[in-house]
Amino acid sequence: DDAVPGTVRGDLDLAVVLDWYNKPLSLPGGLTKAPLLDDPADVAIPAGHRLAGRAEAELEDFAGDEWVSWPQGEFCHDWLMLTLRGKGIEPRVSHMAGEHHTQLALVAAGLGVAVAPRLGRGPVPEGVRMVRVRSGMRRHIYAVWRADADR
Repeated sequence: DDAVPGTVRGDLDLAVVLDWYNKPLSLPGGLTKAPLLDDPADVAIPAGHRLAGRAEAELEDFAGDEWVSWPQGEFCHDWLMLTLRGKGIEPRVSHMAGEHHTQLALVAAGLGVAVAPRLGRGPVPEGVRMVRVRSGMRRHIYAVWRADADR
């Protein structure tokens, strides 16, 4: 993603960026950030999944599942690996996709479970159920700009 480097270079006046509740985004000096909103995330599961009838679960309840993740090297993929391992879960990633709608299509096909932030995920496809994580998962959305820029 070029949002932060583009802001540092002055190519962008403002960038909207995100981090996760347990993995802050490191910003270079000279940038200022302001929180915009928090975006809760759920776990998307196939309709036939053993937890499909539950409104909420613990992340550890998905320890035996295969995961659909963002591509390796992306901030969100690294976050997912950190989060699962922090709960004692060794992630088994079966598929990778950078777009939420593609991840949800893979979940609908029964190919794994996925973290699905609420903002921007669009309608939940048929064959997918959303389960809240009891301990909560959320992204923080920020506006970032150069500290020396006029507001």
